[in-house]
Amino acid sequence: MIRNTRLTFLVIMLLLGLANSGQAQSDLTFYHLGELTPQNSIYNPVFFPDADFYISFPVISGVSVNVNNSFTYNDIFDPIEGSDSVQFVPEKLLSTLKNGDRLSFDGAVSLFQVGFHIGRSSAVQIFANERAKSSLYYPKEVLGYLLNGNGDFVGEEVAERNLNVSGTYYREYGIGYSHQLTILGNKQLRVGLKVKYLQGFAQAQVDEGAQVSFFTDEDNHIHVGTNQPIIYTAGFDSMSESDYLISNDNTGVGFDFGADLQISPKLKVALAVNDIGSINWTEGVKNYELLESEATFGGLDLKNLDDIGEVLTDTLEQLFGYREVTGGSFKTKLNTRFLVSGAYKVIPKGTVTATILARNDLGNLGFTYGAGYTHRVGRMLTVSTTVSRKPKQGFAVGAGFGARLGIVQLYTSVDNFVGFTDVRKMQNMNVRVGMNFLFGRRSEKKKQKGNDGDLLEVQPKEKKIKDKLSPFPEEYNLDHLEEID
Repeated sequence: MIRNTRLTFLVIMLLLGLANSGQAQSDLTFYHLGELTPQNSIYNPVFFPDADFYISFPVISGVSVNVNNSFTYNDIFDPIEGSDSVQFVPEKLLSTLKNGDRLSFDGAVSLFQVGFHIGRSSAVQIFANERAKSSLYYPKEVLGYLLNGNGDFVGEEVAERNLNVSGTYYREYGIGYSHQLTILGNKQLRVGLKVKYLQGFAQAQVDEGAQVSFFTDEDNHIHVGTNQPIIYTAGFDSMSESDYLISNDNTGVGFDFGADLQISPKLKVALAVNDIGSINWTEGVKNYELLESEATFGGLDLKNLDDIGEVLTDTLEQLFGYREVTGGSFKTKLNTRFLVSGAYKVIPKGTVTATILARNDLGNLGFTYGAGYTHRVGRMLTVSTTVSRKPKQGFAVGAGFGARLGIVQLYTSVDNFVGFTDVRKMQNMNVRVGMNFLFGRRSEKKKQKGNDGDLLEVQPKEKKIKDKLSPFPEEYNLDHLEEID
């Protein structure tokens, strides 16, 4: 029997789809803040804040939550007349779902980060992050069967040919290096690389290409057919062990690559590829094979939403037969992300940025497009707003800011700012918040350097004295008499 923790892990992803309001993680509002914070380097290894040195401490330096879904709260719930309660309406959900709709969750907590410069052209960043990700493609036909029961499907087969479910929790330790070059005469090119050691804690996923079918005979018995896919799991029996959460044998390596090019004083382009790598799961591995089975099933009763988790778990155990597959390890790949952007300085303190983001998730490539404006207000405040569009969703408006108060930097961003006015209509939620400690300002030192890099003596500005206007004609000007001894 599959342990409840494994079933619960899969059920939680279903519940997120029912309770929250999706495609690839975007977070473009935060990206359009540029190099404002140390955390922006998660998008491009060459990004470094305007500081000689920075340090970020656990938790307070950065927390991000990203939930994306293909439907909203209003798409699945109706208010109960005469009360403040709501009821789940399966018909609304099924009419809203389309093939390819999915739910994704992406969360991260910054554990530690420090960065410093080496000479005039290089920088080093050292970091550690806690990360969790999950993705689920909604099997529309199977959901209709489960929600409505098998009474309307006697003599018919309901099948899902490509089940896609995956969830992972891991930690990354890494070091990044970036270097600036001068190319094509006077153009500044920066290139960067991050190398990450990955420590896996929990993983659950269904075998790629998994298939399941349900056939109801005249006696109302359900024949469950499968292509005997494997459910891969690891770490669930070890999560309560403190030593396991510090170090274990589930390890891997990841890479980030990035570059940007200053084409002109006003135009800059950037390119980055993040999360290239994989994790080998060898400790705490328990895999299960889904088998063909027979059952009697009348449909899900979801009227009492307080019991929805238990109902879904019981249903999975009721319908599916399985056996544990002994031994063996498995490997999972990270969800690789690609970013291409161009930034143009329209005014001295204002920049317009356009970005295309692509992310590989469960073998599917999803694109997000965004355009934003970032403005610097004095030396303390930077604000940004972005309009973005994700696959199978409308346009979203995001906003973010960063404030530097001495050595303390505060920042936050929301990718769907307008949606927060009515969460019942929200399809995605993306929030970042944190605090860093920055020392020095690199930009001010660059302004004081000559072409050879030597510091120049900064001369005080001379106040220009305007010529006095005389009310008399020029021939009445007697100033020349002062020159006579």
